[in-house]
Amino acid sequence: MSELNWYYTALTLLAVSVVFYLLHAIRPKTLFREGGWGTMLLSCLCLIISLVIRSATAKYFALSNMYESLLVVCIGMQLAFVVLDRWFKLRTLGLPVTLMLMGSLIYNLTLPTEIHPLQPALQSYWRSIHVPIILLSYALFTIAFLSSLVFLIKDFLGNGKQGQNQGGGQLTPAMAGAHALQNADAQTNALNLELELIQDKANVYDEITYRCVAFGFPLLTLGIILGGMWANEAWGNYWSWDPKESMSLVTLLGYGVYLHLRVNGEHSARTLSWVSVIGFVLMLITYFGVNLMGIGLHSYGKIG
Repeated sequence: MSELNWYYTALTLLAVSVVFYLLHAIRPKTLFREGGWGTMLLSCLCLIISLVIRSATAKYFALSNMYESLLVVCIGMQLAFVVLDRWFKLRTLGLPVTLMLMGSLIYNLTLPTEIHPLQPALQSYWRSIHVPIILLSYALFTIAFLSSLVFLIKDFLGNGKQGQNQGGGQLTPAMAGAHALQNADAQTNALNLELELIQDKANVYDEITYRCVAFGFPLLTLGIILGGMWANEAWGNYWSWDPKESMSLVTLLGYGVYLHLRVNGEHSARTLSWVSVIGFVLMLITYFGVNLMGIGLHSYGKIG
């Protein structure tokens, strides 16, 4: 099978994974979750094989343009998720992750896929060290973003249930009757239990966001440091305030704010989730925005 055949196979398996996780979100069953996890893992293996074949064809580690880098980010997301799903037995996160992966892989097919000889700036062993570390941090930040979205949705639903519970408590006495009051108490207890379950599940996604950022932050830090060492070897200075370098630093500071607030412990999980969302926006500007502009020393990574 050719490189693209493995890619399309991975895309097909991912579509099956979407269906499994959708069914699991609607009606939680071990069969659906295991089916989603298994097809996700097989999809990841197919993407890895596609990358290996592409690298063998190019006769270098195929990580020199946007198509290849987004492919590595998707592989990193899949690897991170299959570990998290084994760890936390997730119900909801599988669906947004698979949908994000599907969208990314389909979009990736619109990018130039031709294999070209490496530009002089990329002909270095640093490329195989610096770039994968950066991209793995991006994969973790993307999972953190999706986990934050799930948390915010569950938090919103929890607040809605709480308001419904409070409203019911005020109306019941007006209806009168011991029987009506007893039924209202039963409904209130059921709502309290449902609210507690929603909040507990939401807290799981807050924890996932934290762990992804906690792993991604040092990876991004290391990647920036290694990039500086590569820049010194290639261009004679460690830092030149190139647009991508500058935005990488801004992204790092954004996630540094998240970790500071999380460790400080004085801010709500809702606030932390919004900070994670902002960090993801900064990451997108760093990853896509600079490449779309096609300026600076990293212009070889431009789209199109």
